[in-house]
Amino acid sequence: MGLAQRQFAGDALKVSQGKVKLLDTKFLDWLRDVETCSAEASWRREAREDYQFYAGKQDTAEVVALLQEQRRPTSVHNEIKPKVDMLCGIVGQTKWDVDAIPVGVEDEPLAELITGTMQHFRRKLKIQKVESDCFMHMVQSGRSYQYFWVTNENPFNPTIRTKRLQGSDVFVDPDSVEYDLSDARYVFIQKWLTEDEVKRFWPNIPTDQIRGGSGAAVDGLSFFDEAQEKFRFIECWYKKYVKKIWFVNPLTGKEEALTRKEFAQFSRELEAGINVQGQTVQVPQPEGYETWVEEIHYVIFTDTIEIEGGPSPYKKLKRFPIVLYGAYLDVDENRWFGVVNQMKDPQRSVNTMRRQLLHLLQTLPKGLLVHESGSILNIEEYEERSSDPTFHLELRPGGIDKYKFEQQPQISPIYAQFDAICQQGMKDTSGIQNELMGVQTTSREPGVSVRARQETGIAVLFIIFENFRHSRLLGAEILLGLVQQYVSEPTVIRINGEQGRQLMEINSQVNPQVEGWNDITAAEFDLVLDETVHTATMRRAIAQILSDFGHNNPGAIPPDLVLEYSDIPYTAKTRVRQSYEQQLAASQEAAAVEQKAKEFEMQYKAKELTLKEREVVVKEEEVEIKKAEAGIKAADVEVKREVAKSRQTTGKGEKK
Repeated sequence: MGLAQRQFAGDALKVSQGKVKLLDTKFLDWLRDVETCSAEASWRREAREDYQFYAGKQDTAEVVALLQEQRRPTSVHNEIKPKVDMLCGIVGQTKWDVDAIPVGVEDEPLAELITGTMQHFRRKLKIQKVESDCFMHMVQSGRSYQYFWVTNENPFNPTIRTKRLQGSDVFVDPDSVEYDLSDARYVFIQKWLTEDEVKRFWPNIPTDQIRGGSGAAVDGLSFFDEAQEKFRFIECWYKKYVKKIWFVNPLTGKEEALTRKEFAQFSRELEAGINVQGQTVQVPQPEGYETWVEEIHYVIFTDTIEIEGGPSPYKKLKRFPIVLYGAYLDVDENRWFGVVNQMKDPQRSVNTMRRQLLHLLQTLPKGLLVHESGSILNIEEYEERSSDPTFHLELRPGGIDKYKFEQQPQISPIYAQFDAICQQGMKDTSGIQNELMGVQTTSREPGVSVRARQETGIAVLFIIFENFRHSRLLGAEILLGLVQQYVSEPTVIRINGEQGRQLMEINSQVNPQVEGWNDITAAEFDLVLDETVHTATMRRAIAQILSDFGHNNPGAIPPDLVLEYSDIPYTAKTRVRQSYEQQLAASQEAAAVEQKAKEFEMQYKAKELTLKEREVVVKEEEVEIKKAEAGIKAADVEVKREVAKSRQTTGKGEKK
């Protein structure tokens, strides 16, 4: 019992002048109704016998005594246990991981964060083992339960816990028909404690009063076991309807529900104004709508004494913190039954036929002794020691012709035929055929046909495996609610590592209205929980796919991702990571050197280009100079030519 096992639970006991708080009689009436209903009594009777059949205790004491009196074999040929073990083996070989599936793109970082956190707590709490245990008991007896609670041994660090509850320790509303118990009005969980345990938890409990009973108030109910000297304590989870006012909180923009008193107090605080950075800001009053709201409450009691009670401390849960694991439902009686229940009659027939066959094999070889009365003197010794090789018959004088052994008839093959019919009946009723058990029936049948029959055999077991899946998802929803309420943001980041911090930052950017992990409510509306089946074969297949993709696209897949799906030792993974990191650092260093060389080369080429450009400019300037010099020379020649002409003209004039 989660709440009943808290170390400080004794402080909750209301003690006033030696008087304890009396329990509301409706809880005793509910408990009496569920204990006395025919479906519950029938389940307990059948479940006890189902467990015995699985354990090989398949005969009553009267049947064993009768067989021994008739000197017949009392052997048990248990054909039930290997079939049940096969179903449990199928579950044990498969690993389920809970995944949070985002509905929109904005939910992707939150979904990945929740998935990592949920998988961590599933490993930490060994939920896979608890679920397998629940499956084993639901197969045998028809029903089992998984219970979640939070320990407060350290009030600053509440711890989430879960365990399997025996089906006989839980009493559910007999009118409930929904698999998820959503229509159940109440659920009782019982626990038997010694007097020392009672005094340690609740020192003020009047154990003497419980021993003596409280008369008519608990008529038909037992709270003390005289044989074991233990006291019975009950933890009851029940639904209660409370009037509340629904409104949209103007401060957060979220829908909330408060009682009239709480809503009035909230309205007064809004009317007084909200202090924001030293300034009083007036907030408009919200409009409220009063309706009946279903709430989960609990109470812990024994006899007529209420120890503790009140609203459920699990604010994120809208259901009981308990999950039903049911195999098959008898709708007429509203009673769960398991695989063993339908195999009991064929198993009894197998035991009867094989015992009879064994008896015949033991008695027929001797033959049937026929003799005249009084002809054998040690007839009583013959009945006891006739199978002893040293035994001899003692006859009266003249009695040698007075006896003989008649040959008994051959054993009829009908025994073997009927035995085969009974075995096949057990396979048909349980859905566990030879192919599922790994029994080879022929050596010439193609493997495709064998696999097809195996898949068909699994399909026959659809109901039990689908119920098992539904129960696991219900447990995941409860675990998520407890994680949201009791796991802090630093813990979530520590669980998910640096990636968790990045996801938290991304979620804050994508969903700015969400502040921190404990305020996340998107999971209630925008996320869907589902399961992924992880097996060693699937992991190896994923690793091979990643390796092939990385081979065809070098550098696209980091080795860490491939190692995550590789089932190799941690030390080998560490060495591979270290080698990869060294190679990555060396390649990065080489790339940096190469980059610098390229930069130097580009700078050199740029300078070389600049020099060439300058040389071109100089050459162009030289050409211009030469052109200018050529022009000057031409002009000088022209001047000289003109001067010469002028002189010639002047000389001719003087001669005239």
